[in-house]
Amino acid sequence: MAVAGVSGFFAPTLLALKQAGLEYLLADEARAHALPMARVPQGLARDMQETGVAQALPREASSRQETQAAAPAPAEWPVAWQAHLRKTRAAPVVWTYWELGLDVCGTPDPKRRELFQELLKDLAHPPGTHSFWPVALPGEEGQAAGKLEANVPIFWEGVRLLHSRAVMLMGSQALRALALSDRMRAMRPFQQRHYQGRLLIVLPSPDALIQEARRIQALREFLRQALAPFV
Repeated sequence: MAVAGVSGFFAPTLLALKQAGLEYLLADEARAHALPMARVPQGLARDMQETGVAQALPREASSRQETQAAAPAPAEWPVAWQAHLRKTRAAPVVWTYWELGLDVCGTPDPKRRELFQELLKDLAHPPGTHSFWPVALPGEEGQAAGKLEANVPIFWEGVRLLHSRAVMLMGSQALRALALSDRMRAMRPFQQRHYQGRLLIVLPSPDALIQEARRIQALREFLRQALAPFV
């Protein structure tokens, strides 16, 4: 997954990436321009069983309605959140992981960026299908400056304003940050549940996928099925 190959081989699709609001996935030299976007496979399910990870659950409604504290209007959000909302495109599928706040506010981690470039390119979903919305952004003042701080009400309000119907939640740290019920926090990778009118799909963290590259093809097969209703 070489970045150098992305800006050359996929040059005709760079504009689509920019139009989809995914500028942070661009290679540094291509940032001024802008990859088209998109039941757990048996092999992946077997691997998950061997490592003690639960298999995918059927889509089901939560046993009780969970509520989050109401978010203030965007005009009252911290400046960094307001700015990021303005540059994030609405999309039916939104992705988040703990380190996303660092990737969109600073220099994106090249390995994570390459992972998403390849994954979204291979899904081949229409431009505008996917967007990225952080669960945490770097703090702006005092000891918190530069450190990631989660804001659960703003996250869910952002998901609503982006008209997203599926939330791809990557990694246990992001899952814990959302302060969901014990039942929801117990979800494992490749499990999915309906939550507040949206489909919440838990996936491994980007860094875990980078280390387990052999599973990425199986992940693509899972996503093609799980995201079919949103494409």
